[in-house]
Amino acid sequence: MKKFLPLIILVTFLFGGCGMTTCERSEIAMGTVITLKATGSDAQAAIDESFTRIAELEENISADIKKIEESAGNGEFIKISPEVYEMLEIAQKYSELTNGAFDVTCGAAVELWGIGTKNPRVPTNEEITAVKNFVGREHLHLHSGKAQLDLRGVKLNLGGIAKGYGVNIARKIFIKHGIHDGLIDFGNSTIFAIGKKKIGIKNPDDPSKLAEIVELKDCAISTSGNYEKFFIVEDRRYAHIIDPKTCTPANSGISSISVVVFDDVKNCATVADIFSTAFFVTGLERAEEISRRQSHVKILSCSKRIK
Repeated sequence: MKKFLPLIILVTFLFGGCGMTTCERSEIAMGTVITLKATGSDAQAAIDESFTRIAELEENISADIKKIEESAGNGEFIKISPEVYEMLEIAQKYSELTNGAFDVTCGAAVELWGIGTKNPRVPTNEEITAVKNFVGREHLHLHSGKAQLDLRGVKLNLGGIAKGYGVNIARKIFIKHGIHDGLIDFGNSTIFAIGKKKIGIKNPDDPSKLAEIVELKDCAISTSGNYEKFFIVEDRRYAHIIDPKTCTPANSGISSISVVVFDDVKNCATVADIFSTAFFVTGLERAEEISRRQSHVKILSCSKRIK
């Protein structure tokens, strides 16, 4: 369930107050362009420390996932980094809450379709049926900082959670450095607005235009969509977000959905990341039903599918 691309764009700038410094830095990490902006006496230190921790997180994800997958099916629990363990714990919790619409064990299905790679393809029905045996949260087991996959061939994909988790890491560092005005932008896919910010949401039918402009304060916004990573066969569009139940690209009738979660929710950006992915899979009606039960989750914007 790899996350999506630049759907959201910043339409305001940060200005430092008296005695304050405004700093901005962009780097390529976690498969996207990450931009961090901060205003405060310790702004540069906050940004530099955040990028260091983001790089460490990326390395831990790669190393830990490899270890877990290589030991799949042998009954061994693998010691992993605390951050990756926490991500997997959160993933399992919300997989159950969304009735499997979000599931990090869908990696084999993601690889089967290859969307976003140089060689995407439509698998045969037999291949899709076969790969379903290797998808399902029941295959992932967690205990005391260790993880296990109980079946060889099951693969993990953290694309629908890792960026949100990285945003939360940077947010905690910004708090430690006393940053009360800034922006944490992971490729416009998941954003945290520190202080009031106006954010424009692109029209998926015409990305050169804005569908709307919203003002957000101290919250995370995450967007999933189908109009950047996709391929077309016989006039049918196959987007990169996989429905874990069908092991096929999600076909929920929407082209993008944006979700907001406020800062008083623990790991708010991680939660927003998960729900935008899950809601893209479920479609709007089911998404609204889930969000009514999860009062901290707000659907900000939803667009119908581009045919």
